[in-house]
Amino acid sequence: MAKEQFVIAASRGIVELFDKASNQTGLSRGQVFEDFLTLTRCSLSGQTAEEEYLTVIAKGYNKGKMPNRGADTLKTAFHALVDGMTGTGQDILGDIFTGAITYGERGQFFTPGSVCDVMASMSVPRERTPDRKTVCDPACGSGRMLLGVAKHQPHWEFTGQDVDHRAAQMTAINLGLHGLRGWAVWQNTLTLECHRVYRIGMNWSTGGVITEVPVDLSPFDYHSAGESVRGAAKHSPSAAKQSETESDTAHDAAIVSDDTLPPSQLDLF
Repeated sequence: MAKEQFVIAASRGIVELFDKASNQTGLSRGQVFEDFLTLTRCSLSGQTAEEEYLTVIAKGYNKGKMPNRGADTLKTAFHALVDGMTGTGQDILGDIFTGAITYGERGQFFTPGSVCDVMASMSVPRERTPDRKTVCDPACGSGRMLLGVAKHQPHWEFTGQDVDHRAAQMTAINLGLHGLRGWAVWQNTLTLECHRVYRIGMNWSTGGVITEVPVDLSPFDYHSAGESVRGAAKHSPSAAKQSETESDTAHDAAIVSDDTLPPSQLDLF
């Protein structure tokens, strides 16, 4: 078995909780980690992903009695994640992913956070810009490059794309917990095959910070003349209108001024 390696001390304790949940459910550590990502994303969706949440819980996380269920253990892991991110400001999910889940399979060695910070400081202005620009990472991993840029320009819009759904979810969670705005897209950026799209940013109508939108409503089409929304309306006019309205509400309410920036979720726990 490959040796576990962590850069962040808090990662080990969270992995131990994943192993505890694994024993409670009979699922593998890798599956527990993936389920943890889904449950966390759903929990940050403002109750717009309840069906998906309950489907994952039904895998065995609700077996037993409180506080000894797998769901209880993952709740503890979530609090440990938030505490760790608050204390270190680092990408704990990515550290766990490469250090205890994949061990670098398929070449998934994420760029160290310190290198991301240096690259960001060399690529973007250190002084906050008056306008709001967009930045995209087409192979985002856990979103470290985007987080590096956000340290200088937190009011920009961030788009992360990755062929691995786990990576897209890690990026969505990292952006959401840091109170940033943008997109996390499960997509092959070479073939443009797109599977799922998550809009990141406070949705004032639901109270969530991660909202799944139709695949047609990509971050690039969103900024065009709105053709994607009109295209989605052909299939489901009401759903498309709701997605358009919710996205516009979150977007417009968040860019009025720095004073209206949505609070970091790390500040809310």
